[in-house]
Amino acid sequence: MPRFSTVGSDSKVSNLVVSQLPEDLSALRMIFGGSPWDWEGVATREEACSWLAQRGRGPIVICDRDLPDGGWRQLLQETESLARPPKFIVSSRFADEELWMEVLGAGGHDVLRTPFDASEAYRVVRFASEAWHLRSGRVARRPRSGNWLTKALGSASAILSAC
Repeated sequence: MPRFSTVGSDSKVSNLVVSQLPEDLSALRMIFGGSPWDWEGVATREEACSWLAQRGRGPIVICDRDLPDGGWRQLLQETESLARPPKFIVSSRFADEELWMEVLGAGGHDVLRTPFDASEAYRVVRFASEAWHLRSGRVARRPRSGNWLTKALGSASAILSAC
């Protein structure tokens, strides 16, 4: 099991699990016990919207593929309207390449198969958290305008051709 660091933070970061299965929330709490990530759970899209409206932010939402009051796509679209949208991960017992492509194509971050594998859940959540912090401007990030790699390579070419 990975060791966690809470460098620069004395408090836990609240994240949201949207699932009708209480074992999903329990598993994530067990996997991330002692980590800087805390998990709160709701069972419906409507409850998730209410939680997000009250809290205003949270770096990660893990949403079950099948919700009783709308699908994960609808909730993903609703989170994108937030000032600092969370990274959106879809969970499913039937996680496969097709779902992964759907989620990424819709703007989601990743897919996790349930029941959760501890090392895979840790990896996906860690990368989602890092990406959220990068996007939120909490650490240095690459330029947003244009393709930064093309600009960097173009500058390097101009310097080399001038020599």
